[in-house]
Amino acid sequence: MDLEAVLASLSIFEHLRPDEIGRIARRFTREQLAAGATYASDAARLVAIVRGSVDLAVEQGDRKLRARMTTGDRFGTYALLTGYVHPYAVTAHVASTIAVLDQAGFDQLLVEFPAIALPLSREVAAELAARDDFLRQLVELQASKLPETELAAAIERRRLAQEKRSVRVVRSTTRGLFRRLVVAEGAEPPFWMLIGFLTSLCGARLVVHLILKFGLEKRLFALVPGSDPNPMHIHHFNYGLFLVGIAGLVALSPLGRRRLRGLAFVFGFGAGLVFDEFALFWNLNPEYAQELSLVAAAIAAAVLIQLIYFRRFWSALLRRAWLELRGTR
Repeated sequence: MDLEAVLASLSIFEHLRPDEIGRIARRFTREQLAAGATYASDAARLVAIVRGSVDLAVEQGDRKLRARMTTGDRFGTYALLTGYVHPYAVTAHVASTIAVLDQAGFDQLLVEFPAIALPLSREVAAELAARDDFLRQLVELQASKLPETELAAAIERRRLAQEKRSVRVVRSTTRGLFRRLVVAEGAEPPFWMLIGFLTSLCGARLVVHLILKFGLEKRLFALVPGSDPNPMHIHHFNYGLFLVGIAGLVALSPLGRRRLRGLAFVFGFGAGLVFDEFALFWNLNPEYAQELSLVAAAIAAAVLIQLIYFRRFWSALLRRAWLELRGTR
């Protein structure tokens, strides 16, 4: 499952379905590397880091260029496309797992999943643009009539920068990271709750600050304007309770279950409005600037973060505690 999650995070496979990712994963060969172990090759291969951290070294003439790769990074795409490859070695910085795909397997993927060609074409176009820019810089340097020593130094700097592209590591896209860290963990609803929660909390704090700063309380806080020194006002935690209730009820319907992302955001948005004024209804103190509201909001945000990133840990911990408790009876 780790390999499939990493492959799903690669930009070249982002248009494929989960079942297609599973079929692709079976074509890769896993290599387990202990700390300090090395995987070396002089053939074109796609290398993806499934877990851990490795040091990549590519022989470029009489030099050896290096780069660091971590989970979700890949190397070797351009070698597979062009057939032009330099000898390289991958050395595990810590105990790591890599996945390797050879030229024959890559060619079969292009035939079976032609959608891969779309992101590949974008990457090739970006590489060609970089090479064209390199050539343009060389032409401009030749035309600049610099002194011979300065010209040679400028050309050497650009040549070294271009050579470093031979160890260019392709990082996971933002979308890929989201799929690997959130979607694959089944944590999308709490993630969008957290986004809605922080949006409304920060927005409410900013709006109230601006209103108090410019003295707009009587214009914007009062529902019944007039000479009454204490006009009617509904605090925004009431609107938050309304949003939380509506989102919860709609989520119970079949239509709502197909819109969980939007409902989770609305639920979190309403919860943010509620916790922004938590102290008001907790101790019935109408003073807005109370630390209790911020403390309660921080606790709620921490709970959502636990649900997103540490839910497996807490689930395993609670299950273990339950089994231990049953065992003592």
